Amino acid sequence: MITENTTDFAHLLTHFRLRHGMSQGQLAQATRLSRTYIYHLESGQRHNPSPHVVQSIARALELQRDEREQLYEAYRAMTGQFVDDISSESTLLDLGELASLLVHNTSYPAHSLDRLWYLRSWNEPAIRLFEMQEELARGGLHHLLEVVFDPVQRKRFQGWENLARRLVSDFQYNTRTMTHLPEYKSLLKHLRDLPEFKRIATATYPSGKPAPSFTFQIQHSELGRLTLRTATTIFTGFSNYSMVSYVPGDQQTLKIYRLQGWQPG
Repeated sequence: MITENTTDFAHLLTHFRLRHGMSQGQLAQATRLSRTYIYHLESGQRHNPSPHVVQSIARALELQRDEREQLYEAYRAMTGQFVDDISSESTLLDLGELASLLVHNTSYPAHSLDRLWYLRSWNEPAIRLFEMQEELARGGLHHLLEVVFDPVQRKRFQGWENLARRLVSDFQYNTRTMTHLPEYKSLLKHLRDLPEFKRIATATYPSGKPAPSFTFQIQHSELGRLTLRTATTIFTGFSNYSMVSYVPGDQQTLKIYRLQGWQPG
């Protein structure tokens, strides 16, 4: 039997999802729940989800503080359980601040990415490794694919075609639940204007969850050829920011890193 409290929670969940422009399937992907589970929550057939599930839904829907409180109160009335919402803006670091803090306190070349793959911060080794001094000095946002598809930059990547296909596939997978957002559509329009992007994107499809690490080579104007391996830090439970570090992929690169002081002790 569906109670009034269940209906309050179910109605709020449906309301917030529709206002965010997400389908039940997209919300399921964003929260790593099944579409059937989301359907049962909205229809009132499930009336005792865990607090963790409700927090995951609130994060995926990017609910503001008042909206979260509405949803959490409906959840409490339905289940008798409380959601510990300690993410007070006045006490906890914003995920972007945390990503930046980690980037600037690691010796490895590293930068942070937001959920659409815009580069939000670089440390000095990363700027030098990718020779981005002039681009960053001009200001503005930079996108990882914009860097990789830049006609000047891409000459530095050994096996550029394979790297570009790999990154486009990973990008498509990681942003699969955001294709309805205006900012995604604007980004995609910009990316399609980049030389070669449209050709590769048209023929590339995500082949499943990206592997956590891969190797590639770049040719540096001063340091020579380097073999790099990616190491990605994902903030558990959040999809807003991640940090990518570039660690040595072979002994030659390890020696160069040590000479540059990029090898953490």
